[in-house]
This record gives sequence, structure tokens and C-alpha cells, in this order.
Amino acid sequence: MSRKHIDMSTYPRLDHFKYFLNMANPFFNITVEVDLTDWLPRIRQAGYPFFLSFQYAVVQAANRVPELRQRILEEEIVEYDYCNPSYTYGLPNGTYCYCLVNAKQPFTDYLAEAGAKQETAIKTQVLEEEGDSLGQLFISCTPWVNYMALSIPWPDNRLTNPNIIWGRCKTEKQLCLTDGRVYEKERTLIPVTLFANHALVDGRHVGQFFSNLEEELKTFGE
Repeated sequence: MSRKHIDMSTYPRLDHFKYFLNMANPFFNITVEVDLTDWLPRIRQAGYPFFLSFQYAVVQAANRVPELRQRILEEEIVEYDYCNPSYTYGLPNGTYCYCLVNAKQPFTDYLAEAGAKQETAIKTQVLEEEGDSLGQLFISCTPWVNYMALSIPWPDNRLTNPNIIWGRCKTEKQLCLTDGRVYEKERTLIPVTLFANHALVDGRHVGQFFSNLEEELKTFGE
């Protein structure tokens, strides 16, 4: 994917960028419960794999936020036109490796490519990023637990790849009122964590991402 340099002389967040740039820990994590009540039955009925389907929606939502496509390069900022997901893929021996798949293509083509990449991953079992890792979104999942908060390790304060992780779904009952009648409605929720560098990303951008994700889930498959 191509990238452009941001003109720092007109960059509106220049003071914020400098303020956070040299902090020992300029990162933040935020976890939000995302509602899958309507989306999940549609995926199951179509026979689509959960992880890859949800990842596709997540990646489209993230790419609609320019700040999640920006990276620090030699004290300046570059912005990619699109960022593909590099995701963790479980191996038979209980460890994992990384897979890079093109999500800027029709969903069925993306699924086919991901399937081929995962078959290759099982054979090679290489724990290193493929291609230009700076321009990727780092994706992972902890399907064993439903959590309320999560943190990740980072190599240094120049890490600017957003990390997006989700956990195990849960169901809960919610009281609803319609036409004067109270009834219970079951909801399916999943914790989704966004890890980002505050030198590039603010709370407003986080809100845009989660709003975009809700929209992507509503229109998924249309």
C-alpha cells in the first residue's frame, strides 16, 4: 500500500504530537463491549467463519479513521492509503504465528486468500511480520476469556501500529419496554480493545472507530 508524508507545518496536532512523542509510555488501551446480537445469527446462517468475518469488519472500520493509518517515521508522520491486518493464527502445537491478508477486496475473495495464507502458516510457522509491517494493523484474539480490560507489551515508544484485540462473547438479558409491556431481550456482547499511540490518536478517533464498527456490522454482507 502507498503512503504520503504529512506536512508538519500544517498538521493541527503538532503540539500534541510533540508532547506525547518522547514519553516513556505514550500508549493507551480502551475496551468497549460491542453488540453482536443481530450480526452473529447472520454470519452463522451464511456459514462464514467468525474470526475472519469479524476481522474484516474491524479492518474496514479502522481504515475509515485516517489517524489509525498514520505512523511515525524518522520523527515525522506518514499516512498509508490502506492498512491490511497482520493477525495471530493458532498452530497445532499451541503456539501461533502471523498471517497477513489483503482486506481491501470483496469479502469472499478475502476469505479465500486468508484460507490459503493460514495453510501456508501451518507449514512455515514463522513468527515475523510479512511485507511492510509499519503499514499494518496488528490483530489478535483471546477467545478463551471474556475480559473487561487488557494491556499488551510494546518494544519501544515509537510503536504506532494500532493493535486491535477481542475476547470471548457473552450473552446477557436486558429488560426492554415496548407499548407498555416489559420483556427480556437477550444480547450478545464481545469485548474489543484498541491499543494506540497517543502521539497520533486521540479519544475522538477511538470513538469514530467504534462508531464505524457498529455501522460495518449493521451493513455486513449487503
